[in-house]
Amino acid sequence: MKKFFSVILCLALAAVSVFSLSACSSAEEMKYDIILITDGGTVTDGAYNESAWKGVVSYAEQAGVSCRYYQPVTEAENEIAPETAMQYIDLAVETGAKYIVLPTEKLEDACYEAAMKYTDVNFILADAVLHSQESREAVTLPNVVSITFDTLQSGFLAGYNAVLAGNFKLGYFGSVNNERSAGYGAGFVQGAKYAAEQLRIPAVLEYAEYDSAKLNYNYAFTVKANYSKIEDIEDTTYKINVVNGIGSGVYTEGSNVSLIADSAPEGKVFDKWEVKSDTAGVKDSKVNLSTKSKPQTNLLVEACDATITAVYKDAESTTYPVIVMNAENTEAFSEQYLVSGASCMITAPAAKPGMVFDHWDLNTDAEGVIDDVNAKSTWIHITEKGITLVPVYAKSAVPTFDVTVVTGEGGNGESMGSGSYVTGDVVSLSAALPEDGYIFTSWSNADENGYGTGISMDNEYYPVTSFNMVNRYQSVAETMYNEGVSIIYAGGNDECNVVSEATWKYNYLKQAIGAENWQAGWDHYYSTTIKEYGNAIKACLEQFKGGTVYVGDCSNNGISMTFVDEKNADSYNAVFDALGSKTIQPVSVSDGNTVESIAQSKYLTLDYWVVD
Repeated sequence: MKKFFSVILCLALAAVSVFSLSACSSAEEMKYDIILITDGGTVTDGAYNESAWKGVVSYAEQAGVSCRYYQPVTEAENEIAPETAMQYIDLAVETGAKYIVLPTEKLEDACYEAAMKYTDVNFILADAVLHSQESREAVTLPNVVSITFDTLQSGFLAGYNAVLAGNFKLGYFGSVNNERSAGYGAGFVQGAKYAAEQLRIPAVLEYAEYDSAKLNYNYAFTVKANYSKIEDIEDTTYKINVVNGIGSGVYTEGSNVSLIADSAPEGKVFDKWEVKSDTAGVKDSKVNLSTKSKPQTNLLVEACDATITAVYKDAESTTYPVIVMNAENTEAFSEQYLVSGASCMITAPAAKPGMVFDHWDLNTDAEGVIDDVNAKSTWIHITEKGITLVPVYAKSAVPTFDVTVVTGEGGNGESMGSGSYVTGDVVSLSAALPEDGYIFTSWSNADENGYGTGISMDNEYYPVTSFNMVNRYQSVAETMYNEGVSIIYAGGNDECNVVSEATWKYNYLKQAIGAENWQAGWDHYYSTTIKEYGNAIKACLEQFKGGTVYVGDCSNNGISMTFVDEKNADSYNAVFDALGSKTIQPVSVSDGNTVESIAQSKYLTLDYWVVD
């Protein structure tokens, strides 16, 4: 079975030998000294896998040995199951590998098991920590070299280069719960301070850790329904009155309006839409619905006012209530009646600030009644009894975004959609009906500072619409840019790509520095601090020292930056060499050091985004 798997891999994978491009025959006939197993990406990904492969190839050509790579099949979210990784490692051993190179933490779980199993094979684990399956605690094995990279020195280079390039108001976007990010941040502060002192030019650094409980940042924003006087509208407008449904309003000719019938009352089911022209001389047939037989339909507004009524008929059998209670469980949020065997979609009311939907409590234990008791929106299937559903909320483990929906001048009543949301939630908006003489025109949004939030609505010009709650961490970077920061270091954490996303709103007038070469869109950054996998892996192959940790830093060209302006090259290179020789030794935010203490300088002002 193992040999069969090997042959399938040989035929299916894009695996290349440096010294032989002949077709695969069998595992026994193919012998390779070094095998790289990628983290699921290609060796032309412009990032870690490509760098690692170049290091392997460079050493193989120098030493006169053979090499190849395997690209494993990944699962959800590009993860590699340990058992899958082990199958590729088994294949590598079968093909005679003396060295197996495993880049990134995606392969760290399999490395320990493999090294214990194949004690006569040497392993190089790049940018990850060797540990057993049972524990995350770092361990060493005599046939494994682990490679790490000096994030303090990388951050120092980024801060120094940023100020050297003329940026004297800088930003840092980091993570308090990520040790790697903390290293980048501490280094960035000290590099910026070093450059400011060297140039004798004051600099300001805004420092935010997005996941800190002490972050002094308000993620709330307001969505406003806007109206205009009809007399100010150039196009002719028409009034649509929807009875027993949603969609009433004043519209211009050609508008496409979604109409939704109210839920049928007890003992009734939806029957049809009745239409009536309210403009003299215009026939009812000019009221153009896409369908009259379904409770949700579209109206193409023609040159007439109209009344459109949802009509109900007696149900052929008993109807049963589906009641969704409000967030406080004090009254019904929604109620509808369905016959036995019918199904409907329900959605929980928006959560209160700081809370998030957790699960549903039902007044029935019937199997199959609800598709997913833990889903905020889910399907309900009616049996021969009514159902009452109580939404249960819990304190959110991640920041919630409080959305306040308000009605602008010219609106009559409350616009709907206010609540507390998390990233990925669908926020449904419904504008209040316009007062006489007004027409709804659009939705607008702004945070507490008056800046737009970057949300994208399905249709911002329609009174009933929705949007997906975006990753509002991006608003931290946007606020820094709005307040005059010219460049932000995206501090090597799980959310760091929001920095480059924020730059897009400014047409590249603002800049970002990437922290690692795996970041999506890193080619859009002004510069990026790079982990040189290739240099580190080649060095470990040249002098393999099992049971040790190799640190890639300035002393061995294990780190670099993608861009340094030529006019600053001499100064930059001098600092690079000083870091390599330990003449400059940045300190970490540990052992009593804090961001404030390492930033102290008359030439650097730290604006630390935390609650005092």
